[in-house]
Amino acid sequence: MNLTNTLFAAGLIATLASTPAAADKTAGMTELLQSRLGNIPVTKPVETPAKGVYQTSFGSKIAYLTGDGRYVIIGDMIDLQNQQNLSEVARRQISKGIIDQVDKTNLAVFPSTSGETKKVLNVFTDTSCPYCKKLHDEVPELQKAGIEVRYFPFPRGGARGPGYADLKKVWCADDKAAAMDIAKDVEAGSLPAGDCKQSSFVDRGYALGNQLGVSGTPALFVEDGKKIEGYVPADKLIPMLLN
Repeated sequence: MNLTNTLFAAGLIATLASTPAAADKTAGMTELLQSRLGNIPVTKPVETPAKGVYQTSFGSKIAYLTGDGRYVIIGDMIDLQNQQNLSEVARRQISKGIIDQVDKTNLAVFPSTSGETKKVLNVFTDTSCPYCKKLHDEVPELQKAGIEVRYFPFPRGGARGPGYADLKKVWCADDKAAAMDIAKDVEAGSLPAGDCKQSSFVDRGYALGNQLGVSGTPALFVEDGKKIEGYVPADKLIPMLLN
């Protein structure tokens, strides 16, 4: 097992070599961690409520460093007094920041049909995924409940995945929502060629999904960055989102 995979193991404490003295509390703190991870960016560490422990992140992982940068802890930090998962709070903030950077016009959007948008649900989807199709069949129920569904393309397997070509065709359509209905067999029709400029967003969507830790589809993200793994039936998903 290489070091990157070792670091990814939940709860693991890795011992690193010592860090040179820095001009401030965090300068140089992540140098050793960064050297072990190669080209995976490591964020600037920030203080946590735990004395001498600093939070950083790389990829979709939250990590904690000791002040000298020698020890790294991978796993969740729980505030037992407040019964709050501080790592989950951080993950949601990171996910929200990544998703909010994407312009809505780049997505396949199914707006609320209730006259009011109560919630927005971001979904990483693949046209070749059976459970993605099952969820898509229930999108009208979500819309009626006041939920806007925004699709991000996530071809499982990347450019070699079975849904890659169809997703590119969907993103080349003038109406991406209508094209998504066709691609997921909700409506009959034909899709345009997938060689337009806009089709590059399929690769971007795949990269964003990997950045967010998406490993399968559908992957759902609520507005606050909370991640919901996999398909959830509409009758359970609606109260989960609105309550």
